[in-house]
Amino acid sequence: MRAFSPERITGYQRTSWRSISLAACMIACWSFSAIAAQPQTVTTKRLDELVVTSQLAAPANVIAANKSVISSQLAALVSEIDADVGSNVKKGDLLLRLDDSDVRLALATARGNLAASDARIENARARLKNAEELLTSNFISDEELLSRQTDLAVNIAARQVNVAAVEAQDLALRRTRVYAPFDAVVTSRSAQLGAYVVPGAPLLTLVQNDEREVDAEIDPRYANKLDSAQDLVFESRDQRWPVTLVRLSSVIESDSRIQHARFRFTGDAAPIGSSGNVVWVAATGLIPATYIVQRDTRLGVFVLDNGKAIFKTLPHAQEGRPVETDLPGATVLIVGGRARLQDGDLVTISQ
Repeated sequence: MRAFSPERITGYQRTSWRSISLAACMIACWSFSAIAAQPQTVTTKRLDELVVTSQLAAPANVIAANKSVISSQLAALVSEIDADVGSNVKKGDLLLRLDDSDVRLALATARGNLAASDARIENARARLKNAEELLTSNFISDEELLSRQTDLAVNIAARQVNVAAVEAQDLALRRTRVYAPFDAVVTSRSAQLGAYVVPGAPLLTLVQNDEREVDAEIDPRYANKLDSAQDLVFESRDQRWPVTLVRLSSVIESDSRIQHARFRFTGDAAPIGSSGNVVWVAATGLIPATYIVQRDTRLGVFVLDNGKAIFKTLPHAQEGRPVETDLPGATVLIVGGRARLQDGDLVTISQ
């Protein structure tokens, strides 16, 4: 019997070997395709059962709605001080008195000038009436009549000036009494008893204590979702006060790259000047990093859709970190058996 030698293979035998090899390859490919076409077994969970909430914080301070420096509107001596540093005052309370002697004299003069104007007007009216009666009998010229009409008009105009002078001195007299514009605490006093002050000179500084707000420095990344945040509180020295968003600045400051937001207390309020943080829970949950997979260069998750595994890219995902998502809470995520999955694979759910 001859030993087998490749060199002795005939053309017919070569053709037979090629046919056998092709058939074997086709069988292997069919087997692989059949295996790949079989659904892969996975486990799933709803997204809202997996997401973790994120607590965010921003540095904040409690500020008064108003902090006003009360200034003098007159040039006068300080004659009385009715509120000092630390005093709690109510809106309309008397804070300080200025000497009103000069103002009262000026007011008396203005009232005298007004009375004189009234007398001149009465006289001018009587003379005009007399002239009108004499004109019918031709005992007075048209020029004289016009003169008396003009005299009356001039006196009426002069009276208006004197009325304004009386009103100005009345206003000045009221300004010798300085009243609180709102409920407040007096935090500083510049006025001294007996000192002469001029218009614009600071007298007292008031800080409003019945209305206060929390001013917070917000990272712009979270600003647009602040209005839907949950569990908003102001924290300071292990104490918490519930707050609500009042307004958010649309301007990102160029130096600090932050946006300012104002919050109002919904119940008890922290003292003015308190510093701490505004803390809230982000309305959108975070997918834990353990459920994020990579396909090609993309990071995302597999979701169940009509028996198929669909790869959902998460644009902001970073490897090893949880990521925020806008997927609905009812979305079904594939959590087990996802390692070998590809987009569009058929899957069955493990019971």
